[in-house]
Amino acid sequence: GGWGRRLVIGVPFLWLVLFFLAPFLIVLKISLSQTAIAQPPYTPVFDFAEGLEGLRRFLSGLSLDNYRFIGADWLYLASYLKSLEVAAVSTLILLALGIPLAYGIARSPRRLQPILFMLVATAIVNLTVR
Repeated sequence: GGWGRRLVIGVPFLWLVLFFLAPFLIVLKISLSQTAIAQPPYTPVFDFAEGLEGLRRFLSGLSLDNYRFIGADWLYLASYLKSLEVAAVSTLILLALGIPLAYGIARSPRRLQPILFMLVATAIVNLTVR
């Protein structure tokens, strides 16, 4: 009971934290930092050894200048808007294909569902490998 339920919930949660939330927070930190000619190419870098004082210095060094720069330069803004357009169109295409396929597989006879699922998975793998 209890441990199995925690494991079923905990493993996907840990997966999301490791592969979605952690990289998202790293990118957010970099986007709010100031660029510098160094390694890594941004400042400030938070050092856990400095404790609360380091955290205060880190938070005071964060800046929205990068976002202002994107909004001020038409080339960056156009590129950003185009990437949002591509993301929206590709999402709509995938939903237009995926929802009917999922519905069809869910409504098919129980014995055919694994076969249909494997056919779809094989087609996706073949399309992405090319």
